[in-house]
Amino acid sequence: MSDQLPAPDFDSQSYERSNQKWICGNASQGKPCRLGPDNGGHCRATSECVPVLETKPGETKGRWRCTRSGGACETGPLPDGKCCRPIPKCSPRPTLRTRRGQLTRWTIAATFALLLILLGGPWRTRFINPGELSTPHSGDAFRKASADPNHFDQNCETCHKAGQSGPSGLITAAFHSSPGPFEIEKLARAKTGNMTALDQSCQKCHTSHLLHHPGAGNISCSFCHREHRGAGPMAAPTDANCILCHGEATTMQAATREKRRTPATPALAGVARNFANDHPEFRVHAEKPRDANTLKFNHALHLTGETIPKLKNGGKLDCRFCHQPDAAGRYFRGIKFENHCQVCHSLQFDPETPGLTLPHGNPDSVSAFLHSLPRQYADFAARSGVTRPAEQTQFVEERLERLRARVGLGEDFEKRVFFSTASTGPEMQVGAVRGATPALYPGCAYCHEVKPDNENKAQITKPIMVERWLSGAEFNHQKHTSLACAKCHEAEKSRATSDIILPVKQTCAGCHSGSGGAPESCASCHVYHIKSVEALQR
Repeated sequence: MSDQLPAPDFDSQSYERSNQKWICGNASQGKPCRLGPDNGGHCRATSECVPVLETKPGETKGRWRCTRSGGACETGPLPDGKCCRPIPKCSPRPTLRTRRGQLTRWTIAATFALLLILLGGPWRTRFINPGELSTPHSGDAFRKASADPNHFDQNCETCHKAGQSGPSGLITAAFHSSPGPFEIEKLARAKTGNMTALDQSCQKCHTSHLLHHPGAGNISCSFCHREHRGAGPMAAPTDANCILCHGEATTMQAATREKRRTPATPALAGVARNFANDHPEFRVHAEKPRDANTLKFNHALHLTGETIPKLKNGGKLDCRFCHQPDAAGRYFRGIKFENHCQVCHSLQFDPETPGLTLPHGNPDSVSAFLHSLPRQYADFAARSGVTRPAEQTQFVEERLERLRARVGLGEDFEKRVFFSTASTGPEMQVGAVRGATPALYPGCAYCHEVKPDNENKAQITKPIMVERWLSGAEFNHQKHTSLACAKCHEAEKSRATSDIILPVKQTCAGCHSGSGGAPESCASCHVYHIKSVEALQR
């Protein structure tokens, strides 16, 4: 292969080698000196030769001999031994490489001097401060919680260790940082979001705020919470902060492997960059758990059953009768028998005395009530206006006799109250109509899990109402009041207590998406900081 030829416009006379710092100033005139300048910029040209003194035997002075290459010159050396043909001195000129180096050194020196002036002057704080602090980090409460008792004004050292250092202290802190400014390999491998020394300052006030998920590790506070962006509340983290981990398959796989080593913690979801597109199905549907509540409840029966009585106002039983919002409107208050169930399930055991009902909530109280029926009837008579003792006695005897005739009394009656699950009584015929009668009293076991103990006494399993199934997400019912309950909760199809009647992800994505118009950011539903692993497991 032939050597590559130079370009047509290449001028060999003005060509400068990149490894030369200085060139001869006469080169531009076509008369470059033979040696050229050295690396220090000094001209090395002196004369055409260096004469040599030769002394023959018997001579004392000797003679100077010309040593010029190509033959001695006509005139020869001067009497003092100098060459008679001195070479004209050149004017060394710096190359482009040298000029760039000089410019770089001057720029560094000027920058360093300017930084010393700015960092050492009275305007130092304004120069290094990128902006105004947010309100939570600039108020009196913050000063009291974070500042030294001897300091009355907010200062940089509250968060920045070198905040009150001079120029030398700032330079020292910069060179002792990890990774340092010259640790090229560490800087190249540094991962966005890693913990820094600044995060240690955050922990002085924000204790127990590092935990997110045990398998995810800790993310730098300053990565998500950006300060010096102006007064007011700090800006909320963006989806880009969440995608740092949740958008990377490698990171999520590593976190899942960490979870397997600590199986007590819940699993992390898969990769999710956008709610509507790749967010996984809610865990409550993906893992198909069941409600372990022992209370027997049929949503379909209560919402669509023909036997469900009307409410006092004549209206039909609906979701809002039992599920009532709390003071903030975000979630619902807990279900209570007295507020929601007793309107239909009155615990009436004597049809002739509808105002006398069994107590609710404690099987011992129910048993004590049944063993003191004479006294309960007497108190009821007094409350009903029967004040004379003889009349009260007669009232009690009549009620007990009729109750005994219908259902019996004593231990059999108590067992029926606790353990009966019947909702209908014996069949009877009224005229041409024949059918089952309503039960005198559907026992506790009709709704509750009732078990006998060692002494054959009834023990009722306490119902456990799960207040929130999606504990890893935030939800505000008040913002969804324009939607019908059935839009998200298919309660009319649920017949078992174990059903968890929550919407699937796709139902939520119908609104929370680009086409739906509702917010779809991670922060709309999720909170990063969780104070304990137990909170994750609820």
